[in-house]
Amino acid sequence: MRRAARLLMLYVIGVVLLSSVDVTYEWLSPLTGGEAATPIEWYVIIGLRKGLMAFANREPPGPADGFLLDVHEPAFFPLPFYAGAGPEGGIIFVTVWFMGFIMWVTHALLRLARRRR
Repeated sequence: MRRAARLLMLYVIGVVLLSSVDVTYEWLSPLTGGEAATPIEWYVIIGLRKGLMAFANREPPGPADGFLLDVHEPAFFPLPFYAGAGPEGGIIFVTVWFMGFIMWVTHALLRLARRRR
């Protein structure tokens, strides 16, 4: 029981820490419109932002930020994962708490299987 409580505490601490840090990289990735001579400006973002492991793109305004590192209060997104697209951009993300939960459940199931042998 104590081992499970320690693992749960490690899970909670890890989720809170990863939900408090933004580590992203954003770059300009122009789209070529087929036969169009001028490329369309488009920004791509990948990394950890507000508790989400995200891969996103968006239209401008503003320049690409490059590498971004920020520390803030924990942010918890309620949906475990999401994929969406629209005319101004799109995103695919998985929340940090969901990834941690999956790892924790997998560990518990493997441990249970080892005990039954």
